[in-house]
Amino acid sequence: MGALARYSRGHPHDRHARGVSVLRRWRSAGERIPAGGAVFYLGLVALKLIAFFLALFPRPVFLGLGRGLGFILRKAGMRRAVAQENIARAFPALPAAEVESFLNKSYGELGTLFLEMLRSFYKFDRFIERYSDVENAHHLEAALAQGKGVFVMTAHLGNWEVLTGVGPTLMGTPVTMVTKQLKPRWFHRCVEVTRSLIGIKMACEPKTMQGILRALKKKEIVGFVMDQFTGAPVGARVPFFGVPVGSHTALATLAMRTGAPVVPAIAVRKPDGRYLIRFDAPLATIDKGDQEQSVLANTAAYVARTEEWIKEFPPQWMWIHRRWKGDLSPLPQGAIGEMLK
Repeated sequence: MGALARYSRGHPHDRHARGVSVLRRWRSAGERIPAGGAVFYLGLVALKLIAFFLALFPRPVFLGLGRGLGFILRKAGMRRAVAQENIARAFPALPAAEVESFLNKSYGELGTLFLEMLRSFYKFDRFIERYSDVENAHHLEAALAQGKGVFVMTAHLGNWEVLTGVGPTLMGTPVTMVTKQLKPRWFHRCVEVTRSLIGIKMACEPKTMQGILRALKKKEIVGFVMDQFTGAPVGARVPFFGVPVGSHTALATLAMRTGAPVVPAIAVRKPDGRYLIRFDAPLATIDKGDQEQSVLANTAAYVARTEEWIKEFPPQWMWIHRRWKGDLSPLPQGAIGEMLK
C-alpha cells in the first residue's frame, strides 16, 4: 500500500511541484517546445476543445461512450478481419461464440482508448493523477537509483500514454518515448507539444538514438513499446504465441551496450475504470557470449513478457495491429529453446 498511497491519490501539490520542476529542468537544458504553422495551431485548438468537452463527462459516462464508439467501429468492420485472424492465432482453441464476445470487449476497449487519446490534449496530468493506482513503484525507483537511466518496456495494452505520463507526473522523472513520426505532420506537432507540457519527449527518426542517449545520460526514463512487427535488418524473428515474428532488436542492443536496466511496465484499466500502473522487476540481461545470440535471446525474453501480459489482460491489447506478418515459417529445431535458456 505504500506505493499506492504515495503515487495514486495523495499529495496533489507535491505532484504538481514535481511536474513543474521536470518541465523547468527540461527547458533549462536547452530543449524547446516545437512551433508550427497555421494548420498546426488550428488543429491544436480543435483537439483541445474536443478534449475539454470529453473531460466534462463523469468517468462512468465516459467509459460508456467508449464502449459505444467501439460498437460502432466493430459494426463498421474496422480491421475486423485482422482482429479475428489475430485472435485465432493467439487462442486457436477459443470457440466461435467466445470469439464474438472477445471481439465485443476488445472493440469496447479500443473505443475507450480512442476517446482517452483525444482526452489527453486537455490537462492529461490531472487525468493521470486522478485515475492512476501505482503498484510496485519500488522496482522503477531502485532501477533509477543505479544512475544509468532506465528503459521502461511496455506494449500496446490498456493505455500506454497513461503509463508514459506516470514518470513526470507522479514520480518527477522525465520520459523520452521512442516512437515513429506521426502523420500528418501537424498532428505530430500537436502531440509533441501536448506531451512536452508534462515532461514527455519524443525520440523519432532521424534523431532517435540521439534522444535515447541524451535521456540516459541525464539518468531519465526511456520508453519502448515491444509488440510491433519489425522486419529485417533491425528486426529478428522470435516466438510470439508460438509463431516466429519479426521483433525490434534495438532495446536489447541498447540495454547490453549501456547497462541501463529494463523495467517491464503496463497501464491497464480496472473494472471501476481506474488505471493499474504496474512495474515488474527489471529483466536480467542475458549474455550468451556472442553478440548476435545475446541480442536474439534478450529480444525473445522481452517479447515473451508482452505475451504474458496479453494473456493476463486479453481484451485490452490492440488486436487490430498486424503483428503476424512476413516470414512466419518455423524456426530450426531447438532454436526456440536455445533462445530462451
